[in-house]
Formats: sequence, C-alpha cells, structure tokens
Amino acid sequence: MGLNEEETLTTTLIDPESLDNPNPTYQKGELQESKCRDAWAAILFYAQLIAVCCVCGILGVPAVRRNVDAGNDAVVVEGRTDYTGLIYVTLIAAASSFTLSTISLTLMTTCPKFLIQLSLLFSLLLSLLITATSFYYQQFIAGAFGILFFLMSCCYACCVWRRIPFAAANLNTGLTAVKRNGGVFVTSVWITVVSFGYLVVWMVAMVGVYDATAATAGVEGNTNVQPSWGYLFLLLLALFWTQQVFQNTIHVIVAGVVSTWWFAPDEASSCCSVAIKDSFIRATTCSFGSICFGSLLVAIIQT
Repeated sequence: MGLNEEETLTTTLIDPESLDNPNPTYQKGELQESKCRDAWAAILFYAQLIAVCCVCGILGVPAVRRNVDAGNDAVVVEGRTDYTGLIYVTLIAAASSFTLSTISLTLMTTCPKFLIQLSLLFSLLLSLLITATSFYYQQFIAGAFGILFFLMSCCYACCVWRRIPFAAANLNTGLTAVKRNGGVFVTSVWITVVSFGYLVVWMVAMVGVYDATAATAGVEGNTNVQPSWGYLFLLLLALFWTQQVFQNTIHVIVAGVVSTWWFAPDEASSCCSVAIKDSFIRATTCSFGSICFGSLLVAIIQT
C-alpha cells in the first residue's frame, strides 16, 4: 500500500469517540427503569424448586431411610437398589469440582497467558491421543475423524496463537477487577454451596422416585424394573435448569461488578464495595427472571 493510499484510508476513518457523542467529555448512559423482566420464568423456577423439595421430603427421605436400615441390618431386600455408592460418588464429584475450581482460579490469577497456551496444547494432545487409541483398537472410522479433528485443532491453534497475549491481557484485566472486589469470591462460594445443597436434595428426590417406581413395578409383578422416563426427564430438566440458574447468577453478579469497576472504579474498589451489593440485588431481583428464562432454554437443550 502506497503513501497516498494510506492517507486516503486515514481520512475516511471515523473517530469512534465522536461518532455518537460529539462532546468528548465522558457521560454516563441513560438510567434504565428498574423493573422485573420475565417474571413468569422466575415464578416457574421457584415452583419447580418447591416441587423437587416436596418430592425429596415425601418420597426421597423415606426411601433413603429404608436403604440405611436395610444396610444396618445386613439384609438385602430383593428388588431394592443400593444407593450408597451413588451418593458417595456424587459427594466426591462435588468436592473435586470445588477443589479444581479453586486451583484453576489461582492459576488464572498467577499465569493467565500460560494457562491459555496450556489449554490449546491440551486440546491438541487429547485429540491426538484419541486418534492413536482408535487406530490401536482398529476403529478406523473413529481414527479418521480423530485425524480430522486434530488437523482442525492445529489450524485453530495456529490462527489464534498470536492473539494469546491480547486474550491474556483481557483475562488479567477482568481478574484485576475481581481481586479488587474480594466479596465476589465470597458471594460465588456461597452460591456454590447452595448449589451443592440443591444437588443433594435432588439426589434424594431421584432416589425416592426410582424407589417408588420399583415398588409399583414389584406390586404389578414386573421383574424388569425401570424408572419412569417421564419423571426422569422432568428431574433432569429441573437439575440442569437449577444449575444453570446458579451458574448464570454468578456470571451476572461478576459482570456487573467488573463493569462498575471499569466505568466507576471508586464504587468498586474494596472487598465489600457498593458494586457487589448492587450487582447481587439486580441479579436476584430485576434480572432474575431473564436469568431463569435463558437458563431454561439451555437446560432444555442439555436434557
């Protein structure tokens, strides 16, 4: 590109600062009306939450008690399933996820660029390992798809590798905002603990539904005991929906705090800043219906 072409291109560019605001001084945006949006979704979410708790209390708790009593008496009841292993696996998985989340957050705050590079290289290594395993077990079609995904991953890594410093700078900026508002960590941990409590309640409710289905099948003389797929679908939908609501609530709270820190740092520069309180109130009141609505759409796809 010649010098004249560069000058022509420069003169045709529009200054983004003067595009919508001819006055160069900064002005805050228009104050939005504070009202609850998508309230029907929030009402429906609370209704399913109450329904799961009722199923847990009416069917789940008696089923778990019968299982515990049978285990204490060392008597195996025919047609009844032992849920002890399932409960232990759930507890171990929840504790492991919480520990891994804490470790990943620590790594992000210390070496964001290395973490992004490691995630890209790990995806390449994983696809290569899957390809090698497929060919080892003579699954040639799966191996061919593995090679395809490996090549696509290599192309993606080559394209985005030079943008890693920019991504790391954005990640570091967001983490700086979060570290200056330490109350966000406490809020996130508190919501995570509530989410774990709901998971326990949901597990007990599922045990109760399965146990009731097995008892009904046994009375009817059906030896092939299977859970009701309709009830199972509703329970899975309730689980995915609730977990998405908890996850997106944390996301909205953190996004509100970071945006306040960016535009008004004086309001978001302490452990218990005003931004944390305001963002938490917005996420759990005015914006909660929209969170529930969006989470419901994602939960339907996941189910």
